[in-house]
Amino acid sequence: MKILKFSADWCTPCRRIKTVLEEMELPYPVESIDIDKNPEKSGEYGIRGVPTLVLVTKEGKEQRRLVGIKTPAEIQEWLS
Repeated sequence: MKILKFSADWCTPCRRIKTVLEEMELPYPVESIDIDKNPEKSGEYGIRGVPTLVLVTKEGKEQRRLVGIKTPAEIQEWLS
């Protein structure tokens, strides 16, 4: 499993969630994807807003997603 973090340079909430994720001890690695630099991947996962976190299997199959700025507690609950 891994977490796909969809964001953009111009997105203020994306910068905040990046900091939140860096400060957390996460059970899965995080792959950052800039929606402007990688529109194919964004389209593949149907990303409509950022920040968006998508938990995927090794094969890339989506398990669940979280959209918008969230607290560490909300992210932990989403992961459990």
